[in-house]
Amino acid sequence: KQWYQRRVREPTINTEAEKTETKVETTDKGTKLEAVSTEGVEVESHVAAKIVKQLEYYFGDRNLRQDRFLLREVTLDNGWISLDTMLNFKRLASICSDKAKIAKAIESSNTSLIVLNEEKNKIRRNPDRPLPKNSDEEKLASNLKTVYVKGLPLDLNIDKAEEFFAAHGKTCYIKLRKDGSSQFKGSVFIEFETQADADKIVLNKELKFTPESEPLIVMSRNDYFKSKSMNVKQEKNTKREEQMGGNAEVKLDVPETVEFEKGKVLKITGLAGVETTREEMKTVFEGNGVSWVTFNKGDPEAFIRFDGSAQEALDKVKSDEKFMLSGKEASTVVLEGEEEEAYWKKAALEKAEFFHRKNTNRKRRFDGGGRGGRGGRGKRHRRD
Repeated sequence: KQWYQRRVREPTINTEAEKTETKVETTDKGTKLEAVSTEGVEVESHVAAKIVKQLEYYFGDRNLRQDRFLLREVTLDNGWISLDTMLNFKRLASICSDKAKIAKAIESSNTSLIVLNEEKNKIRRNPDRPLPKNSDEEKLASNLKTVYVKGLPLDLNIDKAEEFFAAHGKTCYIKLRKDGSSQFKGSVFIEFETQADADKIVLNKELKFTPESEPLIVMSRNDYFKSKSMNVKQEKNTKREEQMGGNAEVKLDVPETVEFEKGKVLKITGLAGVETTREEMKTVFEGNGVSWVTFNKGDPEAFIRFDGSAQEALDKVKSDEKFMLSGKEASTVVLEGEEEEAYWKKAALEKAEFFHRKNTNRKRRFDGGGRGGRGGRGKRHRRD
């Protein structure tokens, strides 16, 4: 019993982060903080901007809800955290370690998120801007504002990244993606403050880090994870074929030129954030010869293929010259030219892949991969 009581009174600190947090907490409680004076203090404009931006990141929606240290600290003193505590964050300290200059930067800024106390020695998140609940709606909105960018120089740091992407909209989160050895992989995730800025940069197919470099690969977060999921499936299929003795490089029977009737495909855009489904689209165009709908929940666009004219089907369902879906207006265009040809080529490839998978699974069953073959239940034999 005595041994147990000693362990309770003297808890073990396991990590460096916990050591730092405990030290900071004890210092704040055990030492009276002196007021900070900003009279006559000058801060270079670019340094002040960095200070405020970094503090807004710490107290922003994305970081604060997952930062266990800050979440604990904001409960101790009505949300106030001393500048001494904040300077334990290496990133802020590397920008400026002078409390008077940090206070001056906040005082002189137009930030609506960070509040400075009267003594100018503590800060907190503005109570008028409470942390949003971590709901499914919030996650969806955050995902729609997040963009994946690849092809950046390997010596890129957070300062260079912020400087480059600042020209394309106000960001609230930038994550440099690193490998197992903490080396930058050349790609980032960026969350913009508005979905409009995120959509705009995704559409910029000529985005370059420098005029001499190659165009960057830019896509929405949802499209990135969708393509990554497809790649994982392809790798699994390839591995399965190799295990079955098949040829990993399967040549699909897809013609170089695809014959198709023009004007049968409708493209719907502006669906980001719209709660809709393939079934709803089929219902909207019911009786107008819908033959195929390409859309997954969360996609920013959809493609609908008709047996007849896509334009005629669209005209029949429009109301006051507007196309409405889930109570919201959506933009529409009938595919033509290169975009229409690309759609039909992709459709032909997907069809070939479908039949290839079907034939592969059939071969697997007949070669002993299913019931009754090697490893299956097989036929029961009577034991004498």
